[in-house]
Amino acid sequence: MTKTTLYALALLTSVAVVGSPSVYADSMTLPECAVNAAQASDVEMALYQSLMRNELGDPPRAAPCTFYERSAAVIASSLESQNGDRWAAVSLYLHGQVLPDDPVVKRVRAFYESK
Repeated sequence: MTKTTLYALALLTSVAVVGSPSVYADSMTLPECAVNAAQASDVEMALYQSLMRNELGDPPRAAPCTFYERSAAVIASSLESQNGDRWAAVSLYLHGQVLPDDPVVKRVRAFYESK
Protein backbone atom coordinates (compact mmCIF):
# COMPACT_ATOMS: atom_id res chain seq x y z
CA MET A 1 0.00 0.00 0.00
CA THR A 2 1.13 3.50 -0.65
CA LYS A 3 1.62 6.12 2.01
CA THR A 4 -1.40 8.09 0.71
CA THR A 5 -3.64 5.03 0.88
CA LEU A 6 -2.59 4.31 4.46
CA TYR A 7 -3.27 7.90 5.46
CA ALA A 8 -6.73 7.77 3.85
CA LEU A 9 -7.55 4.51 5.64
CA ALA A 10 -6.44 5.95 8.99
CA LEU A 11 -8.57 9.04 8.44
CA LEU A 12 -11.59 6.96 7.43
CA THR A 13 -11.18 4.76 10.51
CA SER A 14 -11.00 7.77 12.85
CA VAL A 15 -14.23 9.17 11.38
CA ALA A 16 -15.97 5.81 11.80
CA VAL A 17 -14.85 5.51 15.44
CA VAL A 18 -16.38 8.72 16.73
CA GLY A 19 -19.54 8.53 14.68
CA SER A 20 -21.06 11.02 12.37
CA PRO A 21 -22.71 13.46 12.13
CA SER A 22 -21.85 15.43 15.23
CA VAL A 23 -24.26 17.22 17.51
CA TYR A 24 -23.25 20.66 18.75
CA ALA A 25 -24.05 21.82 22.25
CA ASP A 26 -22.44 25.10 23.23
CA SER A 27 -18.73 24.53 22.55
CA MET A 28 -18.96 20.79 23.25
CA THR A 29 -19.26 18.57 20.20
CA LEU A 30 -20.53 15.04 20.74
CA PRO A 31 -21.08 12.44 18.05
CA GLU A 32 -24.65 11.43 17.30
CA CYS A 33 -24.11 8.03 18.92
CA ALA A 34 -23.31 9.78 22.22
CA VAL A 35 -26.55 11.75 22.09
CA ASN A 36 -28.45 8.57 21.21
CA ALA A 37 -26.79 6.73 24.12
CA ALA A 38 -27.79 9.43 26.62
CA GLN A 39 -31.36 9.47 25.31
CA ALA A 40 -31.62 5.66 25.33
CA SER A 41 -30.43 5.57 28.96
CA ASP A 42 -32.71 8.48 29.90
CA VAL A 43 -29.78 10.61 31.09
CA GLU A 44 -30.20 14.38 31.18
CA MET A 45 -28.25 15.75 28.22
CA ALA A 46 -26.67 18.70 30.08
CA LEU A 47 -25.36 16.36 32.78
CA TYR A 48 -24.09 13.85 30.23
CA GLN A 49 -22.33 16.56 28.21
CA SER A 50 -20.70 17.88 31.38
CA LEU A 51 -19.43 14.40 32.26
CA MET A 52 -18.12 13.81 28.75
CA ARG A 53 -16.40 17.21 28.80
CA ASN A 54 -14.67 16.18 32.01
CA GLU A 55 -13.80 12.73 30.66
CA LEU A 56 -12.74 13.62 27.11
CA GLY A 57 -11.89 17.33 27.15
CA ASP A 58 -13.31 20.13 25.02
CA PRO A 59 -13.25 19.52 22.14
CA PRO A 60 -13.59 15.83 23.01
CA ARG A 61 -10.91 13.30 22.10
CA ALA A 62 -12.08 10.53 19.81
CA ALA A 63 -13.90 7.70 21.55
CA PRO A 64 -15.79 4.71 20.17
CA CYS A 65 -19.57 4.68 20.38
CA THR A 66 -19.36 1.81 22.88
CA PHE A 67 -17.62 4.20 25.31
CA TYR A 68 -20.57 6.60 25.13
CA GLU A 69 -23.09 3.76 25.47
CA ARG A 70 -21.37 2.31 28.54
CA SER A 71 -20.90 5.75 30.09
CA ALA A 72 -24.58 6.57 29.67
CA ALA A 73 -25.60 3.22 31.15
CA VAL A 74 -23.28 3.65 34.15
CA ILE A 75 -24.43 7.19 34.94
CA ALA A 76 -28.07 6.08 34.58
CA SER A 77 -27.40 3.26 37.05
CA SER A 78 -25.60 5.65 39.39
CA LEU A 79 -28.51 8.09 39.28
CA GLU A 80 -30.93 5.29 40.10
CA SER A 81 -28.85 3.99 43.01
CA GLN A 82 -28.47 7.53 44.40
CA ASN A 83 -32.22 8.23 44.11
CA GLY A 84 -31.68 10.95 41.52
CA ASP A 85 -29.02 12.90 43.46
CA ARG A 86 -27.02 13.92 40.40
CA TRP A 87 -23.84 14.98 42.24
CA ALA A 88 -23.65 11.82 44.34
CA ALA A 89 -24.26 9.88 41.10
CA VAL A 90 -21.44 11.77 39.36
CA SER A 91 -19.09 10.92 42.23
CA LEU A 92 -20.15 7.27 42.06
CA TYR A 93 -19.65 7.27 38.27
CA LEU A 94 -16.18 8.81 38.55
CA HIS A 95 -14.81 6.99 41.60
CA GLY A 96 -16.97 3.94 42.23
CA GLN A 97 -18.03 5.47 45.54
CA VAL A 98 -19.56 8.71 46.75
CA LEU A 99 -16.86 11.12 47.91
CA PRO A 100 -17.96 14.29 49.73
CA ASP A 101 -16.53 17.62 48.54
CA ASP A 102 -14.79 16.06 45.56
CA PRO A 103 -13.02 18.64 43.35
CA VAL A 104 -13.70 16.61 40.19
CA VAL A 105 -17.44 16.58 40.93
CA LYS A 106 -17.23 20.33 41.54
CA ARG A 107 -15.61 20.75 38.11
CA VAL A 108 -18.39 18.71 36.43
CA ARG A 109 -20.96 20.76 38.33
CA ALA A 110 -19.34 24.00 37.13
CA PHE A 111 -19.55 22.73 33.53
CA TYR A 112 -23.20 21.81 34.13
CA GLU A 113 -24.14 25.14 35.69
CA SER A 114 -22.42 27.10 32.91
CA LYS A 115 -24.91 25.74 30.34
